[in-house]
Amino acid sequence: MAKKKSSILKNTLVLFAVTFIAVLALAVVNQVTKEPIAQAEINARAEVYRVVYPDAQGFGEIEDSQSLIDGSAEMLTGAGLDGCFVNDALAVKDASSNTVGYVIAATSPSGYGGNIQVALGITKDGVITGFNVVANSETAGLGSKCTEPEFTSQFAGKSAQTLAYSKTGASADNEIDAISGATISTNACTEAANAAIAFYQASFGGGLQKVEEKDPMEKAFPDVALDKMTPVDVIATSNDKYTIDAVSNADGQGYIITATAHNGYDGDLQIALGIGNDGVVKGFATVVCNETPGLGNQCETDEFAAQFVGLTAQEVKSVPSGAKVENNEIDAIAAATCTTNAVTTAVNGAIDYYNANLKGE
Repeated sequence: MAKKKSSILKNTLVLFAVTFIAVLALAVVNQVTKEPIAQAEINARAEVYRVVYPDAQGFGEIEDSQSLIDGSAEMLTGAGLDGCFVNDALAVKDASSNTVGYVIAATSPSGYGGNIQVALGITKDGVITGFNVVANSETAGLGSKCTEPEFTSQFAGKSAQTLAYSKTGASADNEIDAISGATISTNACTEAANAAIAFYQASFGGGLQKVEEKDPMEKAFPDVALDKMTPVDVIATSNDKYTIDAVSNADGQGYIITATAHNGYDGDLQIALGIGNDGVVKGFATVVCNETPGLGNQCETDEFAAQFVGLTAQEVKSVPSGAKVENNEIDAIAAATCTTNAVTTAVNGAIDYYNANLKGE
């Protein structure tokens, strides 16, 4: 019996020793292979992004990158990028393994066919090295052109600051040319790029840079300083379509009329229209907008506003997006007919008020 117990104890000790050695060996192997496996995983992710940072000698993880990504949602919302999110972020290395920049992937939900994910390369000192669309479901031959070099190549060399797009030809340093006939896709790509830029600024660029918005009255009559504008008593004007809210004298050069349309897609829409003594529109601004992000809220862009400058104080009409624009017509916002109608309602209300009460004053 004692011999049997001794044999069991001996076998147990042998089994324990074998198990211990096996576990120790696995731990050593895991420690040896852990870093190469992690780097292989990084390299696999980086292959998707390499095109946006051509000079990269390597890629690495960013310390606490997942925490930064998880915490970016509130920051993006505060930056006016509701619904956008950051997918990934990697450090870009030089030949000496120093971090020289970043690759950031971000997604906008505002594409015509759904989400659009882009990747942006940005140097440590804030210069964009490249842009690429990683995933999209846009219309073939239209929105899908966001993947073509003619569009993607525009981003390289620009500063990592809020970007905008133009349908009439980029003229500012932060502007890109829109894809013809695909404003929604262009807007989504720009929005995703701005999400990546905002993440860079907040995480690595010293803090999120706030874009200073002009006072709407400045946009409505750009040639007149705010302190030269004086309020004028408003003759009560209200109907089921629009209300005239306020009138200002623009230093004797004309008037700014603020009007609210009641037929917006998502509630009232208020605009300010500047009309000179010569009966020519000097400027336009959207003051209150509750319209759909990426669609109706394009009425807030400088590009949309620029269409009104130079029109005469007579009825303004809209034509379908991309159609030929003739006298006193504007290009409608693509896929946002209701918003366009609300804008023209408010504008024409302001023009009617000018002609009835201010013309010739």
